[in-house]
Order: sequence, then C-alpha cells, then structure tokens
Amino acid sequence: MGTPLMLAGFLTLFACQLAGEWLQRVLGLPLPGQVLGMFLLFILLCVRGALRDDAVPAGLSQGSQRLIELLPMLLMAPAAGVFFLGAGFADQWPGFIAAVSVGTVLTMVACGLLLKMLTRGRKQGHD
Repeated sequence: MGTPLMLAGFLTLFACQLAGEWLQRVLGLPLPGQVLGMFLLFILLCVRGALRDDAVPAGLSQGSQRLIELLPMLLMAPAAGVFFLGAGFADQWPGFIAAVSVGTVLTMVACGLLLKMLTRGRKQGHD
C-alpha cells in the first residue's frame, strides 16, 4: 500500500525539479534548475508546515527515503570516473583533495548547526 504514496512522492519531487528547470530557463537565472526545484520544494513544505501539523506528506517522506537509500549507487559512477581522467588530472590532485576535504567538513558543520537549531526550536515548542 506504500507504493502509490511513494509514487506520489516521486512525482512531487519530479514536478519541483521540472518547475525549477522551467524557472531557470525562462528567467535566465545563474542557478541550476535542480537547485531552484529544491528551493521550491522547501517553500512548499514550509507553507504546508505552517498550515498543517504534518509538514512532510507521507508519500514524499517514503519516496525521498528510498532515494536516500540509493544515493551511494548514484555517486559510484562519478567517483570511479575520476580515476579514468588520466594524466590531465594528475597535477590537480591537491586541489581536488582540498576541495573534497573542506567541502565535507563545511557540510558536516552546517548540518550539525542546523540540527542543533531545529532541535532547540522543537524543545522550545513542547515546553
């Protein structure tokens, strides 16, 4: 019975991505359409959360959870492709390692701060 809900979640994600792509092309924005689609999804979830107690629909939650489970498979091909770039990439390793390391650390710090902020807001709301 979860499959129709999951399909609705996938369609919601796909619709937001298409809307983002459309906005990017029509307005000529310098952001990728996928980023704009994620921003649209964020706005929709914020509006829904302000209007209802359950901010994330069950289908969207199920569909996105399934995509998160498959995320490592999506990242394997680009990671493997780096090793086939050959000599043209040989002198760029220090920059690549620095970018990946700094990006990872900044992402972890940002996620930690966001989680702290969200849990603090949740604790204050229940008091």
